[in-house]
Amino acid sequence: MMITRPRILIADDEEDIRQGFRRLLEKIGCDVVGEAVDGVHLVELCGRTHPDLVITDIRMPQLSGIEAAKKIRESQSTPVIVVSSHERPSVEDCPSISAFLLKPVSVPELQAAITRAIGGN
Repeated sequence: MMITRPRILIADDEEDIRQGFRRLLEKIGCDVVGEAVDGVHLVELCGRTHPDLVITDIRMPQLSGIEAAKKIRESQSTPVIVVSSHERPSVEDCPSISAFLLKPVSVPELQAAITRAIGGN
């Protein structure tokens, strides 16, 4: 059981998706500490806010979610959950990713991935 509210950073180039994740995360007892619009912004925000977890879309301008996850893991051990409505990367190709979820993400699926990502690190 999570005792403290996890601090989560979200990244997606679509505002409505970010808002949807923010609502979902707040509903399940998480604090959203920032929202990034692209991969470069994500890496920068992550360095400033030091979240417990990052949830990012794969397809974003400048840096993909996977490239951003690799950069984040070079400097901090923050777990990264990647979401996509398109392709599913193989986890073997992306050791910097804690979990992969296909959009639309269900609440139980998201809760389970967060618990695994934060609890498993």
